[in-house]
Amino acid sequence: MLLLLILQSIVSAAIYNGHMESEQKFPQIKAETLAGDEVVFPDVAEGKISLILVAFERQTQGQVDSWSKPFMNEFGNDQNYMFYEIPMISIGWKVIAPIIDGGMRSGVPKEMHDNVATYYGPLKEYYNKLDVDGTSLCYVYLLDKHGYVVWKEKGKADGQKIEGLFNKAHALNK
Repeated sequence: MLLLLILQSIVSAAIYNGHMESEQKFPQIKAETLAGDEVVFPDVAEGKISLILVAFERQTQGQVDSWSKPFMNEFGNDQNYMFYEIPMISIGWKVIAPIIDGGMRSGVPKEMHDNVATYYGPLKEYYNKLDVDGTSLCYVYLLDKHGYVVWKEKGKADGQKIEGLFNKAHALNK
């Protein structure tokens, strides 16, 4: 009986608001979509199971697409799911943000403009918060409906990684 109480205490201590201690809330990022709307992550994703793709370099677009296209094919018609791409750009580029954003707008289909939100600002704090170990990779986060990171990956998607993402995303919707 004492052992059962001890185990219950340990499990209860590791869970906070229904989330394991190892799960962390996605960090707050203020960005502007290509449609011109200001958004704050993870708040904008509240109530949806969301795939968040974070990129620090233009050259990672192929990696981003390797995740976003299969995700949209699988979940794009389901109102319980959402996808966002967040290009993270250093504050030094803010002065030419209209040019950069205009270039992105021309390269992204208009129906996806609400899904791409650009952040301009200091990057260093996000390297730690997002577990970034190199800017040449895209970083992939699956958030539950409350903005907690429940699955993450990095780099280019492959069949095994996509299967893991889909399995977790489907399980969250049960």
